[in-house]
Amino acid sequence: MKTRIMMLGLGNFGISWASSILPACADFAELVAVVDRKKERLEGVPEGVQRFQDIEEALQMIHPDLAINATPPYAHTNTNRILLEHHVPVLCEKPIADTREDALAAANVLAKTRGFLMIGENYRFSPVMRAAHAFLRQGDIGKVRHVRCHFCHHHADYSMYYHGSLSHPLLEDVTIHHLDLARYLSGQEPLQVWCHEFPAAYSWYGKKPASACIVTEMTDDVVFEYTGSLASPESSTPWNGNWEIVCDTGILLIRENQLSVLCGGTAQALPIPDEDVASRVSMLREACLALAEERKGETDFSDNLHSFLWMRDAIDASVTQQKVSCRKEGQNP
Repeated sequence: MKTRIMMLGLGNFGISWASSILPACADFAELVAVVDRKKERLEGVPEGVQRFQDIEEALQMIHPDLAINATPPYAHTNTNRILLEHHVPVLCEKPIADTREDALAAANVLAKTRGFLMIGENYRFSPVMRAAHAFLRQGDIGKVRHVRCHFCHHHADYSMYYHGSLSHPLLEDVTIHHLDLARYLSGQEPLQVWCHEFPAAYSWYGKKPASACIVTEMTDDVVFEYTGSLASPESSTPWNGNWEIVCDTGILLIRENQLSVLCGGTAQALPIPDEDVASRVSMLREACLALAEERKGETDFSDNLHSFLWMRDAIDASVTQQKVSCRKEGQNP
């Protein structure tokens, strides 16, 4: 039986869910309803899909198996609260919220409702990252000791959309993915973070810092180094970034979404699943499987909160120009 999906938010990202991702999931998921406050956005919705401008009205008429929350980040916490209080499982686009306070408020709602809330951290579901994670867990080149990530992208002018409203566009929109990947690949958690953000004169972001350097001390003596930019004159890495993962006896390399291991002076290519599947398709499949198996999704709120708080701590470090101790769930914001 297919999972019945309610889509919330038909903005720039929500449209891509409705027009390309969900049709690619037709073997296991079905779009049955959409909700958006702007009536004009509902006009292109396929026939047979129920349309609503109000979430409460929608939930009076239909109880979906899963809701995909693609509303703007400032609306995530309240939208998720309404859904969870109506006992609707949620797959919410990242970030969890737009502030630390709202994220911790969402944690309280989830604890009270004991519902299902998975965060859309889709970079984890790309084939190269799955293969890298599996290889590192085998331990063939020892323990992870040092992780480096470089990301560089020419971001077109999205000032009219969500991206243009962000005070820290790189960290809030993209770097949070890379921080989550660092946790995923290393198996470690952040302890202290230093961050320097800076603007670029040639960027449409103007004085907003769309480039950053981050150094983080992690558990088990792992060090994570990051350089990233959305304000490059040209794109030079995939969205996943390029990675060096230094282990005891070799280095795992992720370059242009290809995987290899450097050991004994030679580089050997490693296999990647031959899948032409979008990472969000795999992510939605995981959410549907988790619901069917009555378990948490892989990128459950409780896990992703650590990535979100790391990102907020990096912003604090940048603003204060001081090394910041990473705070965990339940601590004062």
